[in-house]
Amino acid sequence: MNLVLKRAGGFNLVVRPQVRPAWYPTERSRAVQVEVWWRYEGESAAAARLFGRFVPGQAVAVPFNPLVDRNIILSTISISARGLRSVRDIADAPETILVFQRETAAPTITLVGDATHTLMTLSIGGFSALAIKRRVRIADDVGMTTGLTETETILNPGETLSRVIYLNRTDVGTGTRTIYIRVAHSSGGEYGAESTAVGFTFADDAEAGGDTAGAGDPFGGDTYDVV
Repeated sequence: MNLVLKRAGGFNLVVRPQVRPAWYPTERSRAVQVEVWWRYEGESAAAARLFGRFVPGQAVAVPFNPLVDRNIILSTISISARGLRSVRDIADAPETILVFQRETAAPTITLVGDATHTLMTLSIGGFSALAIKRRVRIADDVGMTTGLTETETILNPGETLSRVIYLNRTDVGTGTRTIYIRVAHSSGGEYGAESTAVGFTFADDAEAGGDTAGAGDPFGGDTYDVV
């Protein structure tokens, strides 16, 4: 920084800092109690709620099963036997982020019935009732680089994603066409594992050459043998 001095011309402009960053002395007191505060990622520190007060080293298990995955930030404030708090403001407290990702399994994709020249029905499995987001990627090659399109479906919490999807062929080609598809799900946060690229073939305009007799179950149910 360069400091330039000039004549004031009869007017003095004085600038001085009015706010100093929080400073805390080196810790010297042993903590006998710890406050744990929590807030959702993206909320300000002032929005933190008190989770509870615990002794150092105490293990606590609390059921937490929200409808939507959303990362949580935990902040801790240590308190000494004399009531001395490690920080005076929650914004200065140490933080730990808890990543919520319950939709982790890679989906399965199976053809339902026969693929026609313009329509293909696929059964999607391997996701739970918590899933409210679905990402579908379609390309012309297994490396998912040629003609790649990506579509995202987002539902409200409590709604259920369909277990069947329909692919409409909209190009003007008359021959068969093979596409590759990958699917991933999320229960509100980041997407979980994506399925491997699976190839399916549309029939030609004479309804020949396409994939047939797909055994996918559009209802996603289980099969039981009756003996």
